[in-house]
Amino acid sequence: MSDEPILSIGRLAKEAGVNRETLRYYERLGLLSPDERTAAGYRLYGARGAERLRFIKRAQAFGFSLEEIRELLSLRPESARSCDRVMSMLDRKLEELSKRIEDMRRFHKELLGYRRRCAEALEDGAACPLIIDVSRPEKKRAPGT
Repeated sequence: MSDEPILSIGRLAKEAGVNRETLRYYERLGLLSPDERTAAGYRLYGARGAERLRFIKRAQAFGFSLEEIRELLSLRPESARSCDRVMSMLDRKLEELSKRIEDMRRFHKELLGYRRRCAEALEDGAACPLIIDVSRPEKKRAPGT
């Protein structure tokens, strides 16, 4: 490597907020490789390795699986086919995100209902409706609560 900073696996892991085993796992999957190794076999990373790890972590934050990240890393940015493939992947992620948003809205509404019912139960000295409902089998829960 040139005059760029050289990071050990421990230092890179610490800077990225992951553990060393995560970096070794990424290496086994072919997502990340050290820029060089010492004579003793220690992994050393330069700017290229750190940049690749940032890409992996950012893609994970967007909800991409490690397999999808491997595919993204294999694409050439200057290729129209690559851009088409990325758009397809993004469309799928957007669909997944829309579903999760819908689920979260439903959960929010459900929790608000429990909050209201718990407040009423507290005033009446009744049992907690959430604990009662959660302890019941799924099919016996009151609909819309």
